[in-house]
Amino acid sequence: MCKEGFGHICSFAKRMKMNKLMPSNGNTRWSVFSIIILSWLLVGTLDICSAFLHSYLKRGTMPGAILRYIASTAFGKDRFTDPKIANIAGLLVHYSIALGWTILFFFLYRRFRWMQKNVLATGIGYGFFIWAFMNILLLPVWNNKAYVFKAEPAIVNALILMAAIGLPLALLAKKKIAVN
Repeated sequence: MCKEGFGHICSFAKRMKMNKLMPSNGNTRWSVFSIIILSWLLVGTLDICSAFLHSYLKRGTMPGAILRYIASTAFGKDRFTDPKIANIAGLLVHYSIALGWTILFFFLYRRFRWMQKNVLATGIGYGFFIWAFMNILLLPVWNNKAYVFKAEPAIVNALILMAAIGLPLALLAKKKIAVN
């Protein structure tokens, strides 16, 4: 199942005991690596496009401003003088975070049988978990500010994460992975 050049990824998957994940369709061979990469690119793209669309419709904010905000949050406000570099850095930070959430999802999916039973509950729950972790724990630490709950943005942002990350991951896992 491991191809040449991907040994480090396969050994990582084995350490996480993800090597027991098998393709659900006998005609198509899906490796854990390919499932994670496909899922990561999909949910990362859905999430950032949702953020772009929501910010543009709500405030007229252009995508570059969103990416520069992500970069400034991660690296500091004065870190980048060139907006193009800041945009690239913001996109890299965004996709890195999306990769982490994707890997964590498949790790948990293998471990907890209850996640395999209800796609809708798993997707909604995981999207809410991401929202809570990012907004209540991670972003306040990065911004050095306490979290202040505001109902409308909290609900909208949680729904975006449920629809863009939680549900697609749950659906892909159900479709592509049979857990022994």
